[in-house]
Amino acid sequence: MAPSSFEHVLEQVGDRGRHQQLLYWLFVVPINFIIPWIALVPIFLASTPDHWCKVEGRPTDGVVEVTEEEWKSLTVPRNSEGDAYESCKQYDVEVSTLLTLLNGTLAQGGSIATLAASLNNTFNTTECQDGWDYDHTSYDQTLTTRQNWVCGRESFSSTWISVGVSGNVMGTLIFNSLSDIIGRRPVVVMCMFVYLVFGIARLYVNSTWALMLTMFLASTSFPPILELTNIIILEQVSPKLRSRITSTSFILWTFGSSLLPFLAWITRDWQLLGLVTTMPFILFGLCWWLLPESPRWLLSCNRIKECEAQLRKIAKRNGREAPTSLEETLREIYNLHSDDKDKNYGALQLCKFPTVRFRTILLTACYTLNNFFYYGLVYNISNVSGDEFINFFLMSITELPSNLMGWWASRVIGRRWTEAGSFIIASGFVLATAIVTVSNSVWGPIVLLILSKLFINISFLLVYIQCAEIYPTTHRSCGTGLSSLVSSCFGVLSPYVSYLSNEGLWLPYFILFLVGMSGFVSAAFLPETLNMDLPQSLLDAEDFLTTEKFWSYKGTRLRTKRLTISKGKDDTVFGIDNPALGDKGPDSLTQLRDLSDVKGP
Repeated sequence: MAPSSFEHVLEQVGDRGRHQQLLYWLFVVPINFIIPWIALVPIFLASTPDHWCKVEGRPTDGVVEVTEEEWKSLTVPRNSEGDAYESCKQYDVEVSTLLTLLNGTLAQGGSIATLAASLNNTFNTTECQDGWDYDHTSYDQTLTTRQNWVCGRESFSSTWISVGVSGNVMGTLIFNSLSDIIGRRPVVVMCMFVYLVFGIARLYVNSTWALMLTMFLASTSFPPILELTNIIILEQVSPKLRSRITSTSFILWTFGSSLLPFLAWITRDWQLLGLVTTMPFILFGLCWWLLPESPRWLLSCNRIKECEAQLRKIAKRNGREAPTSLEETLREIYNLHSDDKDKNYGALQLCKFPTVRFRTILLTACYTLNNFFYYGLVYNISNVSGDEFINFFLMSITELPSNLMGWWASRVIGRRWTEAGSFIIASGFVLATAIVTVSNSVWGPIVLLILSKLFINISFLLVYIQCAEIYPTTHRSCGTGLSSLVSSCFGVLSPYVSYLSNEGLWLPYFILFLVGMSGFVSAAFLPETLNMDLPQSLLDAEDFLTTEKFWSYKGTRLRTKRLTISKGKDDTVFGIDNPALGDKGPDSLTQLRDLSDVKGP
């Protein structure tokens, strides 16, 4: 494949100047900081606190005064272990009868505790008759407590969250494909307003069907906002900045998700928390005109004049002079990389060419296996107990070192072997977890699972980078959306991995080990895209890095070999042995002297 000229044009107008800095600070930083709130806040909105049967008639004045805890002990039985109250059962006894027993016990010098201990052997139990009381230690109200989704209706909370996941799938399918047809910017703006309207509406509707519908529609906005804002920026920066932007977006996600439990703790009310995590998106809805359309996408659609105008704005903002023949250059690039001007039919066209089809399968497999492995680990960390907010914070903040390591490794080692290596290391730790679990160790599995989660998060970061660099510009959004869509469809199965522990505590981890090794194989057959120009069209992607050898390596060498130079009479270099120069070594001693970072003999 001939190298794309668009990178050269972008370099001329500035591919890492003030324009890119503005986009980074105005969109990448704030959006990636708050975007996890869309995906994760339902966990707190629909949280189910401890609950027990409400029984009216507690004496609060007169001769006998019974505290709430004492009344609970007299009306609600304890579970079979005796360490907690039943959530959905109460004693089958009239309140008047219970009060008579209470007065008699106290008159005889007995205590409420003595009477409560004898009730298990005196009365049968029945389902809650007058509703439920809830523990308000952490929340004043949640969606679950408002709707009473407990005791036979507890599945509604899980269904509400699952409906949101289904909305993610539908949003990915529709909006990501649409962005390759009508543009990235209008779809991002559309999704912002979709989330604002339905994200707020879901807080105030009352019927179950309305709650499900508004949750579904609000959740359709999550994948496009997350992916398309990053794609717009990645298509306007130099190759060396791509991994930095993707990595920092993961780091910002970590900080945003780590802040979420504090917001839930301080608001205490699900509607207030919903407003706090939704209203910031109004700012982006009002500032939509500041987000430029991707000039690379404009070029792929043959909108040459718009692309030229956008590039000239970039040049002006970066303090550069745009080339005088910019329009003619862009037309030449379009004619050279235009897939015979075929109409864009979305992700379906990724199956048109064999190499693109094969890499689409590999990227989708890596995306799906990462997702399955990641959430399979999360659902299996059952030994982490304690406060809900602290646990969530710890689970989130532990991703920070993995994001920093992934950023460094993607730039130094490269994309391909960093992802493949992370898969195999994560698999090794999870296999060790299976072995240690059999030995009944308490802390061993926890440490190993955290280490495994650290490396699988690195792999997840690399998948995002590779999707942006392997899919062509014309199909980058729909290709990433396709991988995300398939991943979400299979991801709903990951919670069921934990249930396999009933057959053996080691079994879930062994399955995750197999998943991780499959990810290693898939990642190993992807091309290395470190510092490579992005493919512009399907034909570009078909020829993109097809001559690479499997055991090739483009990362930083640990040491530099000494140059071996053979010089002819015309000062021509016949042989240069230095891997730092790669295939782009100098062809003369004059050029060699200009390479300040390479020293000859």
